[in-house]
Amino acid sequence: MKKLHTVCTAAAVGATVAVVGVLTVTPVAAATWECTAKNLKNYRYTGGARAMIHLSPYNSGGNYRVTKVSDTKVTGKTKDGTSFTCVVK
Repeated sequence: MKKLHTVCTAAAVGATVAVVGVLTVTPVAAATWECTAKNLKNYRYTGGARAMIHLSPYNSGGNYRVTKVSDTKVTGKTKDGTSFTCVVK
């Protein structure tokens, strides 16, 4: 599991430091992803180097390498050459 990064904004007022706000940033890997492909039955992608893609009419899926297009989009190809895309919802 990846660490969440917290950014704090503070302002010094005399000898006192006041916290103005706290922003917690969620890494893309912790985001919800949605994959699409022709004849897609099932998928699982959580932001890593591989996605599980199950196409019809096959009995099961496989784990396929993805290529990062941006922080919110990856693409890949299955064993039979079917292209798939996963994006952050």
